[in-house]
This record gives sequence, C-alpha cells and structure tokens, in this order.
Amino acid sequence: MGRKRTVRTYKDTSAKGDRTAIEGNRFFIKVELVSLKCEKKADAIGLTSELYFKVGGKGLFKLDHRTPVNGTIHLDMNEVFKPTDGLTLFCDFVESEKGGTYEIPFKIYDQDVGKDDKLLSTELSVSLGQGTEFVAFQEKGVKVKVGISANRTRY
Repeated sequence: MGRKRTVRTYKDTSAKGDRTAIEGNRFFIKVELVSLKCEKKADAIGLTSELYFKVGGKGLFKLDHRTPVNGTIHLDMNEVFKPTDGLTLFCDFVESEKGGTYEIPFKIYDQDVGKDDKLLSTELSVSLGQGTEFVAFQEKGVKVKVGISANRTRY
C-alpha cells in the first residue's frame, strides 16, 4: 500500500518593513502586584486574613477594579504571597498631549463577615512615559510591593 504524499505550501503574510506610525500620544498604564505580606493577625479569633484589592475608580462612573474578582487572598501571619509572573491589578489606556502624571486610587481591604476593613488607601502617581517603577507600602500590618509602568503605545 502506498503512502499518500501531502505537500504543504505556505504563503508569507508577514509585513516586512512595515512601520505603523504613532497616532497621537497614547500610553498604556499597568499596575502589577510583586509581593504581599501580612504581618499581623487580622482577626481576634486567629483566622487567616482574607485580602483583596480595589484599584482605579476614576472617570464618569468611578468603577473600581477588584482583584481577585471573586474570592480573596488568604494569608497567615508573616506569610508572603508572590505571584510568579506578576498579578495585574489595573491596566488602562490614557491619551495625553504633553505627558504629565496620572493618579490611580489604590486600596486594600480585609474581608470580614460584618464589614470589610480598609487596611491601606493611597493614590499611585504615574508619570506618563516611564518604565517600570517599584513602590512599596506598609500600613496596618500589611506590606505591599507593586510595579507601575506607563509606556507609550502605538495602539
């Protein structure tokens, strides 16, 4: 019995030498979680801390981006959470003629049965056009390190 010979032909569809022009001044802002450490017990009973983030909340509707969307990050006392590739907490496209800075509200909550406690509340100031900058915060028994970048984009 003979073999059926198949010949595959490929057409080169790459765009060699194509340079897409930068249209306007658009920046891609990204906030990533580098590490999260819980230094205190969150509850008097000794349960683990259930933490979540709310980042953003600017604009017309002031919608916060909650991370994780469903559930929480469970940490014991002195336990460190380090995502392997970075956990994206916030990303956005911003147009600006002259560059400048962009303010992003950043909050960490501890989830409890009755009411969620706000552990950290601050504003992240991002210079448009900057590379990755690492910022660390420590407040109310929580230590957080985030990476912030605002790169120019063609899209």
